[in-house]
Amino acid sequence: METTAFKKIFDTLPQALAVAGPVYNEKKEIVDVRLEYQNNSFAYLTANNFKLHILLSQMQDKMHADIDWMQLFKTCVYDNRILERTFYSFMTKCHVKMVVTPIDDNCVTVMLFDISKGTETEMQLRRQNERLAALTEELSISRASLQSKLDSVKILNEQLRYSVYYDSLTTLHNRASLSNTIAEAIEDAKANGGKFGLLLVDLDNLKHINDSQGHTVGDELIIKFSSLLHSLETASISCFRFSSDEFFILMRHLKSAQPLENIGNELRRRMNEIGIGLSGGLAIFPDDAQTEEELLKYTDLALSDAKKQGRNRICNFEKQIKDVFLHRIDMEGKLSEALKKRLFQLYYQPQFEVATGRLRGFEALLRWHDSEMGWVSPEKFIPLAEESRLVIPIGDWVIDTALMTLSQWERDKNFDGILSVNISPLQFKEKNFMKKLRDKVLWSKVNPKHLELEITEGILIDDFDDILAKLNQIKDMEISISLDDFGTGYSSIRYLRVLPISTLKIDKSFIENITLAGNKETEITESIVSMVAKMGLDTVAEGVETNEQYETLKGFGEKKVNVQGFLKGKPMPKYLCDKILSGEMNVIQSLENDLKVETQENA
Repeated sequence: METTAFKKIFDTLPQALAVAGPVYNEKKEIVDVRLEYQNNSFAYLTANNFKLHILLSQMQDKMHADIDWMQLFKTCVYDNRILERTFYSFMTKCHVKMVVTPIDDNCVTVMLFDISKGTETEMQLRRQNERLAALTEELSISRASLQSKLDSVKILNEQLRYSVYYDSLTTLHNRASLSNTIAEAIEDAKANGGKFGLLLVDLDNLKHINDSQGHTVGDELIIKFSSLLHSLETASISCFRFSSDEFFILMRHLKSAQPLENIGNELRRRMNEIGIGLSGGLAIFPDDAQTEEELLKYTDLALSDAKKQGRNRICNFEKQIKDVFLHRIDMEGKLSEALKKRLFQLYYQPQFEVATGRLRGFEALLRWHDSEMGWVSPEKFIPLAEESRLVIPIGDWVIDTALMTLSQWERDKNFDGILSVNISPLQFKEKNFMKKLRDKVLWSKVNPKHLELEITEGILIDDFDDILAKLNQIKDMEISISLDDFGTGYSSIRYLRVLPISTLKIDKSFIENITLAGNKETEITESIVSMVAKMGLDTVAEGVETNEQYETLKGFGEKKVNVQGFLKGKPMPKYLCDKILSGEMNVIQSLENDLKVETQENA
């Protein structure tokens, strides 16, 4: 069996296993030890602190200081002995039993066992047995001594209770304590007709700090923030650590949300002074919620709303937030149902060459008509499809449908233009996207030169090298690539130099004011068109709705300028495109028919 096969097997083991090799000097003396292999369990238990091929001398400062590690490995190899050590590891935050086994002069195995549960149980039992023995002995000596020991037991019980209901890092009340406190507050408010509020706050920058500066710095920040919360606690205010960077503040005997909101804003101000953002969501019992579950859910919804508004703010729960949440759930259900029942439609908007007036092709646009909501704007359902990841199966359906249309046009209409299809960033970043694309193109038997995939800069945010490789594969398939919404991103010019695109779409925000005298959009658009033409790329100006805009673009004099917009053609059903390609009607007639169809469908 090959070594790689053994490694795969070792990587599936739940037991932490590593292999180390002694490093010898010219005198054949061991001077260091190198980590040659670690399985997944070993890397997980050691929190990925040890990198492959790292030397013992480079990592001793992270290891238990009371053990002479170099001597341990020397003894193991020289004496050919299996050695064991048991210690508490601050790195793994658990009690560890280590077994070092010599294989030969060049190899030892290191196995780690997490014995925390057993050690802690053993220690606790030992302590309890010792206490019980001491109590039994002292019972026979004096009543006063017995009372003293009973007091000790009481203290021990208090310590155990503390560990159950308090967070060890911050000494704040923990999640279990929060649930009990909410239940008590609800009971008290119902009995006395009062109100209390719950505020959920979140440290905005903690993940970045943990990733960039380490968890120790992150823990120091949490402790510092917790001291602020401790200073707030009174008979009517309780503070809790709910998770890593989430904290709750419960305030009793409220008449309105304002006092609790003021506390949240003061905490936010104090954290802003040290460069940390703080977001919060607030809900009131019984005004906003009548149960613990609702309170927790609504504070979380209000917190999400604060983050959507840009973070570093406190938001009160409002009915509108609940309505938005319920509407989102309903819309997700309808989207999923529409996909299953094939209720989506593809409309096609024509594109024309400015210089010749010739039809360049069409852009396929997704449309959705719901029996209850009517026509749903893509601006509403596309973002939701992205968030819920339904955009991936929907995108597959769009490609399939567009390719079937293109195949029929090529076969029946001698279509020699471009059919442009939008690709979602999530869809594009799927591991099997390229395989699915190749299979779909082969299955449809279309000429790939007639297909254009339209992307946005959102695709390029992460894993740029991988994305660039995929785009080059698409180009090698002779499929065109169009960059949409050009001019709205921060780094579009840089992308033009490296991306294998064939078409640039100028965002309609540039076209809207292109005819105004002395307007910068005119100069910028002309410069973009000229630059792109010199690069040998096509340009498509989106949102062209007036003759003045069309003539202005025509005046730029570049042959590769194309237009797309209501002036030349609205998005229309396939059957109208069929008639245009057959010469049965012109675009103006299709616009009139499209208007009639739209009016009938909306009736």
